[in-house]
Amino acid sequence: MDSTPSLESAALEYAGRGWHVFPCYEPVRSPSGALICACPKGERCGHAGKHPRTSNGVKDATTDAARIREWWQQWPTANVAIATGAISGINVVDADAKADGVTTLFRLADERGDLPETVTARTSGGGCHVYFRHAGIVSKAGSIAPGIDTRGNGGYVIAPPSLHRTGERYTWEQGLAPSEMPLAEAPEWIRAAAQPKGSRPAPVLPVNTVNVWQPPEHDGLTEAQLWKRLRQTSAPEHAAAVERMLAGGELFPKGHHDDNLWAFISYLRFKCPEASDATLLRLLGPSVGAMACDEHDARHVAGVLQRVNAEYAASLAGSAQLTAALRVAGGPRPSIESSPAPGEHPEAGLWMAAPGYAIHDGQVLGVFKLTDKANLATIAAAPINITETGEDEHGTCYVTVRWLHGDRERSETMPRAKVSGNDLLELAGRGAPITSSNSKRVQDFLQAQEQHCHASLPRVRIFTQSGWANDLRSFVVGRQVLGEPGRVIMPGETAFLDALVPHGSADEHLRLMLAVRDKSPVAEMAWAAGFAAPLLRLLGLRSMCLSVWGPSGAGKSAVQATTTSVWGRPSGLKVSGDVSSAALQGELARHRDLPTWIDDTQLTREGMTHLMAYIVGTETSGARATQTGELRTRKTWRSLAFISGEKPLLQVGGAAGAKNRTLEVCAQPLGDVSLATLTHQGLEKHHGHAGPAFIRALMEHYTGAGRLDELREQHRQLALKMATETTEQARYAALLVLADVLARTHVCGEEESRARAAALEAGQAFGSAVTKESRETQTTAAAAYDFIMGFVAVNWSGFSQPVTFKRPGMVLEEKSSDGRSIVAIFHTTMQEIAREGRFDTRQVMTELVTEGLALKDEGHLTRKVSVEGKRVRAYCVVLDDARIDTGRTQGPARGARLVGGEP
Repeated sequence: MDSTPSLESAALEYAGRGWHVFPCYEPVRSPSGALICACPKGERCGHAGKHPRTSNGVKDATTDAARIREWWQQWPTANVAIATGAISGINVVDADAKADGVTTLFRLADERGDLPETVTARTSGGGCHVYFRHAGIVSKAGSIAPGIDTRGNGGYVIAPPSLHRTGERYTWEQGLAPSEMPLAEAPEWIRAAAQPKGSRPAPVLPVNTVNVWQPPEHDGLTEAQLWKRLRQTSAPEHAAAVERMLAGGELFPKGHHDDNLWAFISYLRFKCPEASDATLLRLLGPSVGAMACDEHDARHVAGVLQRVNAEYAASLAGSAQLTAALRVAGGPRPSIESSPAPGEHPEAGLWMAAPGYAIHDGQVLGVFKLTDKANLATIAAAPINITETGEDEHGTCYVTVRWLHGDRERSETMPRAKVSGNDLLELAGRGAPITSSNSKRVQDFLQAQEQHCHASLPRVRIFTQSGWANDLRSFVVGRQVLGEPGRVIMPGETAFLDALVPHGSADEHLRLMLAVRDKSPVAEMAWAAGFAAPLLRLLGLRSMCLSVWGPSGAGKSAVQATTTSVWGRPSGLKVSGDVSSAALQGELARHRDLPTWIDDTQLTREGMTHLMAYIVGTETSGARATQTGELRTRKTWRSLAFISGEKPLLQVGGAAGAKNRTLEVCAQPLGDVSLATLTHQGLEKHHGHAGPAFIRALMEHYTGAGRLDELREQHRQLALKMATETTEQARYAALLVLADVLARTHVCGEEESRARAAALEAGQAFGSAVTKESRETQTTAAAAYDFIMGFVAVNWSGFSQPVTFKRPGMVLEEKSSDGRSIVAIFHTTMQEIAREGRFDTRQVMTELVTEGLALKDEGHLTRKVSVEGKRVRAYCVVLDDARIDTGRTQGPARGARLVGGEP
C-alpha cells in the first residue's frame, strides 16, 4: 500500500486558502539508487526538487481547482510550490539548518523580540519555513542574516508533503499546520530587515544631535530604480541632463559647466541619498568626458560631489537643529518627529516635514525651508502633506495630499505622478496653499517628504471601481467597502455613487421584491440576476446578457427596477433609451462586478443593440485609452448585462458570437400594470439593502478556504439539470438558479432545501423559454434567402426602377456566373429584413456566399456599388427569378414592407 501523502490534495487545500500553487520537478531514484531531479538534466541539476515544471514558473501559480487537478493528473508526484507575496497574502522566512540559519534565527529572536506562534513547516536537516501575513517583505537570500532568506513578491516555497532531494519530506510542525494555526504578523525587526532598500525609513534624530550622515558604501537602489527615481522630476533642466547622462552625451554646453554641474550633482545626491559615490561618479563619467573640459574633469567632479555630500549632511543636521530650536522657543511646534507609526493615520494637527524643511504652528503656520544662511524661507503659507499611499488594482500608485484651508482640513487622493506635474495646481481651487509661483517648490517638498517618510506612511487599499478586490476579501459598493477596511477612490459621477447608498426600509424593500419575484419564472430569474453578477468572478465565468423583450406594459421595466434595487436607486443606475458606445463601455467598466442595466432599447439608435450584444458577448472594448488608463488597461470585463426592450436583442445582424452567452426570452413577466406602477414608486424610496447583505453572506460562507470549491460544484450540478440549446447557455441559466438559491437562503431567510427546489423549478421553466426563443431565431440560410427574395418581390419597384424617394436597393447591370441578375440591398434595408425574418445577417450571408447565391469583396460580405455617382457598400444577392415572380403574384412576404436605404 502506497503511503505517499496526496500531493494533489495538499495543493487543492492550499488553493482553498487563497494560496496560489503550481507544480515543481520532484526528486526521483536513479538506477544507482541516488535521488536526482526528474527534469531532463537529471543528476546534473543543481536545483533538484525545487524548480517549476510549468513554462512560466511562479507566474502560472493559481487557485483554480480544475487547473490544479489537471497538473497533478499529468504529474502525480510533482512537488507543491506556493507563490509568496501579495498574490497569496503570505511572506515566508526560510532558515537553513546547514548554514546555522535556525540557530541564528532563534538568537536574533532572543535579542530583538520573540517570534510569534504561526504556521511553520519543517524542511530538510532541521531547517524551517516560518509563514507570516504579507507585509511587503522582499524575496532575497540572506536578507535577515546569513542562512536566513525571505520570500515575498515573485518568490515561492516548496510546501509539505513535497519530497526533498535528501529523501526527507517537507512536513508541518505539530500544532503549527495551516489548519491548526492562523498566520501571525511578522515581528518588526524581520519586517524592517527584509523591506526594499528604498523604503527603509531614515533614522529619527534625537533633539540637539548633529547629523553624521555619510554617503553609503553600497547602493540601496538597483540601477533601474535609480534611473526611475532620477527621471521623476518636474525641472526641465534636470530631466534633460538625466537623459544626456543616460546617453553618455555632453552633459552641458560650453560655457555653462560650472553652475550647472554643481546644481545637477546636488540634484543627484538629494534625489538619491541611497546611491554610493562610486555609482554616481560612474554614471557621470562618460558625460563629463564628452564635455572635454580641462577645468571640469573627473577629479573636479569628484570634488564637487564631496562638497555636495557635506551640504546634504548639513541640511539634515540643520533640520534637526531647527526642530530643537523651535521646541525651545515654546510657541511653534515642530513636526519633524510627528510622523505616524507604520499602519497608523496621522493624528489631527500633526504635520510631517522632510530633510531641509520644517512645518510649525503657533503665530505662523506654513511650510519653510532652511536656507544656506540659516534663515527660514517661506514656501507655502499653510501646511501641506502626503499622508498615505497605496496602489489600485491596476498597479497605479496613489497618494493622499492633506492641507489646511482656514480652520478646516481638506484632502485629495491622486495618482503619484500628479504630484510632480502641473496638475498639482488643480488643488489650488480647493484651497491648497499652491500658486503658479510656488508650485515647483511645493512639488519638491512633497516629493522629498514622501521619499523621506515612505516607510512610515500608512498603506491603504485603493479601489477605482465597484466590485471585488483581487483577493476577494473586500467588495466595493460605491464609497462603501464591505469586508476588510480600505480606502475607496471611485471615478465617476456623484449621481452614480449616491444611487448606490441604501435608503428607506429594508423590510419594505424585501416585501416589494418578493411581490415581483413570485409572479412568474421569468420574473424570478430576473430578480436572481441582481445577485448573480458577483458570482461570475467566483465561479470563473465570463460575461453574459439577460435579454427580456416583449410588448410595452408587460412589466419588463418593473422587473428590471426590482433587479436594480438590490444595489441602489433604480432611476440612478439604469441606462434607459439612447446610449452611445463609449457610455455603454463606461458603464461596464464602472460597474464591474455589479450588473449593468439597459432599459428601453427600442429607443436606441440603429445598430446599438447589436453593439450591446457584441460588447458583452465578446468582453472586448473598442474604446480609446483614457488619460487614467481606465479602458485601456481593462480590455475585458466580467459583467451581467440585463437588457430589456420591445425588440429582440439577437436578431440584429452580426450578434451570433454573443448567442451562447445570452439568455433571451419574449415574455410578459408581470402582466399587471398596477403592480408595475406600485413597484416603480416603492423602489425609488426603498432600495440598496439586499446587495451588501448578499456580499457579506458570500464572504462569510463561500470565499473562505475550501468553500469556494463547494460553490463551484453546486453550480456544476445545477448546470447538468438545465435543458437549454447549448451547454454554455446551461451554465448561465444555472448561474441564475444558484443566485436564486443563495438569495432565498441568505437574504430572505428561507430553508435551503426548499429554496433549492423552488429555484430549480423556476430555472427549468425559464430554460424552456430560452430554448424556445433560441430555436425560433435559428433561421436556415435557405429560409432566409427565400424571405429576402419575397421582400425584393414585394418592393420590386424600389429595386428595379429609378425612383425619387429613398430606395431599399437596386438591380445591378452585373450578372452572376450563370447569367442571373444581382440585386444590391443597402445596409439599413438588410437590417430591417433580418429583424423581420429573425435571422443573423452575417451568418446567412456567409452561407449564401459559399453556395454562390451572394457576392462579396475580399474580406467583406458587402461590395461597393455606384448610386447616383456615389460609392456605397451593399449586400449583393443573386436573384431567383421564379421566386421573384411568385412573390410578386402572391403579395407581401411576412412582415415585408418598403424601407428606406441609402440615397
